Amino acid sequence: MRILLKNLLIVVAAAALPALVVAGDKDSCPAAQNTCPASAEAKAGECCPATGATAKVAAKDDKLMRADYKVSGMTCGACETKLTKALKEIDGVVEPSACAQSKVAKVAFDPAKVKDEQVIAAIRKAGFKVEAETIALKVDGMSCGACSDKVSKKLAAVKGVTEQKVCHESKQAVVTFDPAKVSRKDILTAIDSTGFKVVQ
Repeated sequence: MRILLKNLLIVVAAAALPALVVAGDKDSCPAAQNTCPASAEAKAGECCPATGATAKVAAKDDKLMRADYKVSGMTCGACETKLTKALKEIDGVVEPSACAQSKVAKVAFDPAKVKDEQVIAAIRKAGFKVEAETIALKVDGMSCGACSDKVSKKLAAVKGVTEQKVCHESKQAVVTFDPAKVSRKDILTAIDSTGFKVVQ
């Protein structure tokens, strides 16, 4: 009788063991669910590690101008190195980067030392062609949607400007244009003519 009772207790204990293990799992801390997703910059870095470097540098110094150049002719890492080296040789240019996959060269520079034409000339001298340029400008004086609409319409009317995004909240105008048809100076003049001022 004692042997049967002992065996019965062993069977019952064995049957309950899985349930005890599951209960233990429930009591343990679960894995965090709200993990932060990879940032857009990190994803962009899969193409070129230097992507976003220009923006970070520019953020530290408001006096720097930022520009992205759509460049044709870049096909490999050697092209990126060649173009980056050419841009670094310009006094006043800060940590330029180039990406063959996106066909974009990012540059931050001191407008007191460097003219836009110098950057474009350096890109061409390196053997590449500038198809388009995108610049981010800080515009002072905009206070409402009507202000940003006024600037946007003025920029849209400029020959050579292909895209413009103006925001009165951020006080910023992001303009994409063909440097062969219009210059950065022309764009600044167009904005100034609306009564608002580009902060440099």
